[in-house]
Amino acid sequence: MTRRKIVMVAAVVAVVAVAWMGYALLARGASNDYSGTVETREIDVGSKIGGRVTEVLAEEGQSVKAGAVLVRFECHELTAQRVQAAAQAMQARAELERMERGNRPEEIAEAKAAAAAAKAGLQEARNGPRTQEIEQAQADFAAAQADAANAQTFYARMKNLVAKDIVSRQQFDDARDKRDAAAQRAEAARQQLALLRAGTRPEAVQAAEARYEQAQAAAVLAAQGFRKEDIEAARGRLAAAEANVAALDAQLSEAQLTAPADAVVETVSIRPGDLVSPGRIVMTLLEPSQLWVKIYLPETDLARVRLGERAEVHVDSFAGRVFTGHVEQIAAQAEFLPRNVQTRSDREHEVFGAKVYVDNPQGVLKSGMSATVRLR
Repeated sequence: MTRRKIVMVAAVVAVVAVAWMGYALLARGASNDYSGTVETREIDVGSKIGGRVTEVLAEEGQSVKAGAVLVRFECHELTAQRVQAAAQAMQARAELERMERGNRPEEIAEAKAAAAAAKAGLQEARNGPRTQEIEQAQADFAAAQADAANAQTFYARMKNLVAKDIVSRQQFDDARDKRDAAAQRAEAARQQLALLRAGTRPEAVQAAEARYEQAQAAAVLAAQGFRKEDIEAARGRLAAAEANVAALDAQLSEAQLTAPADAVVETVSIRPGDLVSPGRIVMTLLEPSQLWVKIYLPETDLARVRLGERAEVHVDSFAGRVFTGHVEQIAAQAEFLPRNVQTRSDREHEVFGAKVYVDNPQGVLKSGMSATVRLR
């Protein structure tokens, strides 16, 4: 081969190579259009506890801000339970603090004084009535008997006089009442004397002994302080009480539903007075700031699309206007996969779902709009 032919062949190869590279660059820079529908994130709003609806503060189509109250439920019983639980927690906390601090000197002295008083009461119960008490009861009974006898004599005299119309009927009735009252006082004095003579009953002595033992144990405990296991038990009671308060707070929070984000109310399925079961969805919100277009990429195009890749989005409602977006997600599993894939044309039917998030700063894009996504 002559030198001239070699140069000509080299030139032809160079031209072919440049043409191929140009074609590859053009093919790589070519754009692909994919059709889809604008979608937005839906937020289902419901209560874990449910209850009777007292207020519905949002309407369909209304824009709400994050944290805005949407629905309120009746919660009188929960509020009362929470107040009671808070009081129990406060009492448990005070008990634990007192046990950790230990008893103050005045508390120890008070416990000892109570034990001494209980001991004196037990001794008195065991000894029974004193002689002076019995003698005094005998004197009271004798005086009451004398009064009753005098009242009976006066009554008999008045009975004869009223029969002769010498005294009035009212005077006779007064004499009878005095007789009855004196007889009752005499009977009460007799019973009191009998009790003192019988002495203290065994059950009264046993009750006095129990009171003394309890007071004595309290005095010893006050002087020695509280055991570690008692303090740990008090800590457990406090933790349980605080957990109960937290659980009731969580339930109370479910009695008032708020918007989790800036959104538009799509549907409202309740009204005041309705009784809602726990877990039921009462409102559906749409979040306009979270818009995307779901497209499907053939397997043959998958290698040319990357996460984060910029995209142009066109919608029929705003012809000529271009919205920007980016590829946020590509499915890891194919859809519409044939049973047997043998040829390249078959592989084109194997698609992967992808989400292209769209910028919507002015809020003009709505869920359900038809859209075309252009990826380069």
